[in-house]
Amino acid sequence: MHDGAALHFEESEVFAVAFALLAAGAVILTLNVLLLGGHIIFFQSLSLLGYCLFPLDVGALICMMENNVILKMIVVCVTLAWSSWAAYPFMSSAVNLSRKALALYPVFLMYVSVGFLTIAID
Repeated sequence: MHDGAALHFEESEVFAVAFALLAAGAVILTLNVLLLGGHIIFFQSLSLLGYCLFPLDVGALICMMENNVILKMIVVCVTLAWSSWAAYPFMSSAVNLSRKALALYPVFLMYVSVGFLTIAID
């Protein structure tokens, strides 16, 4: 049985991890695209990450309603694919055609991290 303070601490810890992950992801994404010779501004990458994170948010809401790990994994895989597909047009326009995969890889890794958070949190 959880008391209110312990539950509140867990929720704030999850929020802090998610917030730090997204902030660090935006910085890394911006630096990655700039080092690949692309053109992007920090606020564009932050907007991209937030916009394309929406499917994973929907998946997290679905996972909150069910406690079945198999269902959570299926939902996260589907929403991870949806989020990655949504990020593709934005990233492909920011870098050279031959470097698209190098630009998309960090975005995919960040979304996988968010997906693991969704599965791991009860």
